[in-house]
Amino acid sequence: MSEGGTGSPADTRLKVLVVAAAVHPDKGSEPGLGWGWVQALSCHHDLWVIAGEREGNREAIELRLQRVSELGRRIKFFFFPLADGPYLARIWPPFYYRMYRQWHQRAFRVACQLEAEVGFDLVHQLNMQGYREPGYLWRLQKPFVWGPVGGTANVPLRFASILGPREFLYHLAKVTINHLQLRYHPRVGKALARADGFVTSTSDTRAAFLKVRGSDSVVIQDTGPDTEPAPLARDRARDGNGVLRLAWSGLHVSRKALPILLRAVARLDSVRWHLDIVGQGPLTARWRALALRLGIDSNCTWHGWLPKREAMKVIASADLFVFPSLHEANPTVVMEALSAGVPVVCLDHCGMADVVTPRCGVKIPVTTAKVVVERFAETIDHLAHHPEERRRLSGGAIQRATDFSWDTKVRKMLEVYEEAIRDWKGRQNAGTASP
Repeated sequence: MSEGGTGSPADTRLKVLVVAAAVHPDKGSEPGLGWGWVQALSCHHDLWVIAGEREGNREAIELRLQRVSELGRRIKFFFFPLADGPYLARIWPPFYYRMYRQWHQRAFRVACQLEAEVGFDLVHQLNMQGYREPGYLWRLQKPFVWGPVGGTANVPLRFASILGPREFLYHLAKVTINHLQLRYHPRVGKALARADGFVTSTSDTRAAFLKVRGSDSVVIQDTGPDTEPAPLARDRARDGNGVLRLAWSGLHVSRKALPILLRAVARLDSVRWHLDIVGQGPLTARWRALALRLGIDSNCTWHGWLPKREAMKVIASADLFVFPSLHEANPTVVMEALSAGVPVVCLDHCGMADVVTPRCGVKIPVTTAKVVVERFAETIDHLAHHPEERRRLSGGAIQRATDFSWDTKVRKMLEVYEEAIRDWKGRQNAGTASP
């Protein structure tokens, strides 16, 4: 979808208030998704967006609005500072959530002022995606939409040998807290009770809310193909006698589980392979030491963090993108690989389970660490010796990516908007008619 695109002439343009803590037109992950949603929704409705100011996003957004005048007419932004969440979360997670709650309290005060001035048709709590902070828009007497929401998935604790002792204890505590918060967090319950439209980002998150809270939802994956054309990949139609190029990308933290892939490729006796590793993080040194112990470090290139386009070139040049992450929502990098025509091998878990199908990749059942490593090795070995299957999956990957275009997703969200307004009006009329 072009940035300057317009909605259908038949569309009734609503006045919509959006709270999106993370929005950035030039970044990936949650800030990039926030921008994607705002840009796509503005093709159909006029938006007032309350956003967190961090990482230079205000300057980048204002520059984009100047460049694309149509966007500037459709979207009005209101910024105030938001603390560095990832940094604070590493130091002391409760401190981060306290500051983040305070940011939402301030956002709500601004929302009340804007509502008095504008009179919105609908309010939308967009991101951050995690359900733990639903904000306060639900307090406004307006049709209220929340989502896409995620954050209910947990790392399978039976993968302790992959995580390491310290990380296992961290995830054990996180699983316990997640269990309690999903059931008893009071503002989550209030937001769900008030939501006229509730959207989850994965089918397992939908199932979790339905089971624990009795709240059903519409599932809309919040990732999509990049709006920029993917760099051209090299020819993947060659025979299987060359070097099989594998790619992995992500933050080097325990839940990303790169050791599963390292141990799997160490088992490949009859395959010439090379692994490109994009990213870095707290566990980089440990994972490089593991590659040395396994005797495979000479087959690996550790790129560190790369500019987005350079990272995409690395992924697009691969024969397979292998992603054994134990905990994700809808990883952007998986969608980027698919849009570049790179088949994905991943776990049948979290958001990957919804996105990857037999026509674009292979999903490994979540069993035990030992069995999963064996299955990844067997799958890579099989695909290395069957270039025709890789070719088929490559074509399917490009087709699959189109299923998650922004146009497709935003039209699903527009249906949520329409249903939310109908439900709201129905309740208002019923209340008026009550004795």
